[in-house]
Amino acid sequence: MGMVIGMTIIGLPLSCLIAGFLTRGIRRRKNLTKLRKGLIWVWASYALLVFFATVGVDLLILGPAAFHPPVHLINVVPFVWIQETYQMGFARMIEQLLLNIVMFVPLGFLTPVCFPKFRPLRPCLLSLTGYSLTIEILQFFIGRSADIDDLIMNTLGGILGWLIFCAVRRTQRGREKLLKDFSE
Repeated sequence: MGMVIGMTIIGLPLSCLIAGFLTRGIRRRKNLTKLRKGLIWVWASYALLVFFATVGVDLLILGPAAFHPPVHLINVVPFVWIQETYQMGFARMIEQLLLNIVMFVPLGFLTPVCFPKFRPLRPCLLSLTGYSLTIEILQFFIGRSADIDDLIMNTLGGILGWLIFCAVRRTQRGREKLLKDFSE
């Protein structure tokens, strides 16, 4: 619960501010609708929030010392972590699985909405898997566990988000509002 409160108080405003700075050039573009500009800002804010929640807190608190942990933890054998979590109880296992999946659903939806070249599954999936892999690699170097199961669950969440995008794309309103690339 403390992590959720910390992310709400510190992570969310920080992510939104940084996203505002990073997307300022996009806001000046005349050929994008206001909705699309806003969604790109939401995408950037959320991607930063995920980074902040998974790696950024340690980096902010520890600074460069974060890269000199006493222990490096890595699991490259699929589904071992899921089995270990199951031993902690079924509820804990479901919580961990769902959190890792749900965390990437918004990115799986927003990435193809905001960036047309990521609308096909392959480029979208590669970008989301790459983002998750980057997080896992950084977690290894700062002393948190890097786990193939997290990568699998994050990717599954990205695929679910992409499937939601596909469903929205098939609707008339989705094509008119979310996928419109140029302003009226």
